[in-house]
Amino acid sequence: MRTFVIPILAGLLVPLLSPPGQPAMAQTEPVAVDAADLDRRADLVGKIVVINDRVRFYQYHAGRGYDELYLKRTNVVFRLPARLRPEGSPRPMPVVVQGRLTRDQDQLVCDVVTLKVLPNDLDRLDQAISALPARDFENRKAWAAWAEARGKAFKENALIQRARSLEAEALRLESEQKRVTVDAPKEWLALAEEARRRNIAEPEPSALVHKALQAKLAAASKSDSVKEVIPLIERFFPEAARDRASGQIDLGRWNEAYANDPGAAYRAAPADVRKALNRRLWADAVAKLLEVQAALDPRSAIELASRAETELPDRPQLATKLLNTGLDQARQNLGSLRLAEVKALAQAIREKLKDPQAALELDRNWLKIQRDRLSATDAEGPVALAAFYEDLLQDRAAARELLERAWKIDPGSKEVAEAFRTRGYRRVKDQWVEAAPTTAAGETNSPTAAGSRPEPSSPQGLRGKTPDEVSQLMASKPEGKVISGTRGQIIEQWIFLVPNQSQVRYVNFLHIPGEILPRVVSDYFLPRNVLKGHLTPVR
Repeated sequence: MRTFVIPILAGLLVPLLSPPGQPAMAQTEPVAVDAADLDRRADLVGKIVVINDRVRFYQYHAGRGYDELYLKRTNVVFRLPARLRPEGSPRPMPVVVQGRLTRDQDQLVCDVVTLKVLPNDLDRLDQAISALPARDFENRKAWAAWAEARGKAFKENALIQRARSLEAEALRLESEQKRVTVDAPKEWLALAEEARRRNIAEPEPSALVHKALQAKLAAASKSDSVKEVIPLIERFFPEAARDRASGQIDLGRWNEAYANDPGAAYRAAPADVRKALNRRLWADAVAKLLEVQAALDPRSAIELASRAETELPDRPQLATKLLNTGLDQARQNLGSLRLAEVKALAQAIREKLKDPQAALELDRNWLKIQRDRLSATDAEGPVALAAFYEDLLQDRAAARELLERAWKIDPGSKEVAEAFRTRGYRRVKDQWVEAAPTTAAGETNSPTAAGSRPEPSSPQGLRGKTPDEVSQLMASKPEGKVISGTRGQIIEQWIFLVPNQSQVRYVNFLHIPGEILPRVVSDYFLPRNVLKGHLTPVR
């Protein structure tokens, strides 16, 4: 079994020597007493005491020499026998004094029987540490506690700083010996918290935090486990989340060193680099959380990319990475996305990834999936999908094909007929044809079969119209309005209930910066009972 010396007692338990010719005293063990307590403890009078303190001065008396000494933290007079009196002018060094405490009238005195002069505290500490094994953190911690207590007792800052430096060294050694435990990062973090409480000199406590939390991040594979790390970072480094300036510092060679050994790199780095590494630790955690969430839920890619732009402007490539992750996942599960999600993702691809072709391909592939899912007996589905083709691709031809498909499934349907009319078609017998422009004489250029009468049409397609023009053509107010915006574009949607019809008409205006009035960019109908599942319109 190893034995450890408790340094605060080292050198105190000096063998008790009786004066020559005197019998051994009844007390077998001296009482170790702090010098500051001697004046306050009446129970010590008559006992052998041992005190470790610093000499204030030696008192010289003619004919007797230096026969008394006074310690710094007590008013007790220590009377030296002739054999212990120094020759010449003694230096006031630290001493261990042992003797019997008595009272001489109103003055406490101590008749000294042993006196040991010690090196100054810094030298004594260095000598003790140099004799310890290289990995002995326990005794380093004990000596650090002794040095800090002495430094505070004598108000010696140099000794206090040396004590804290030694305690930091002991902390590093202890953490290295805990790397093989079941949960080493947890133990490292506990050591760092204790070091912060004890005011151990930086950068050792913070280096240990980096070592622990980067290990936790590396092991975290789920959103919840990453989320647990971020509050810990913010608790230890509360400025990291706000310190965007440090995020702009080029870490250069420190990046690789930090990636290989976060604790050692942090310990060796200068103060400004440490601040940048604090920011990096926080940014690493937030970035990993966003990446994990994007991989699990591609629908959230746009929102997560926006968060990355806001919270991590010092990592501009992250938003692009998140969008690409969302796009890759969306392509694999495209059929599960709703219209609003497809539109938002396509818009982000155009604006943020600067890839309009990829956005167009996404829209087309999603519409094809919806078209392949249409039932051969369902007339409502093609009507709704026709509006989506117009909305996403401005494809009037595809929309007409879908409406004709719906008409074949359910000829005479009021909903299908209304969908044709709002797009500028009119019914001639059983065919739907585009309304011919009117001549100056009021005649149409398109002949109508004799005896046939075209049905009256409702307001035709509203693309390109302003709000005032739409209000005049519709001759009614919308039932509701919805406004949404993204990256400088504002969409205002008017919702009309078609009288005596089970349909809803959606008119979308686009507000373009620099233009005075918004204009209609899409205009379509949806049966009310189709507003569910994948065919949910933009809200």
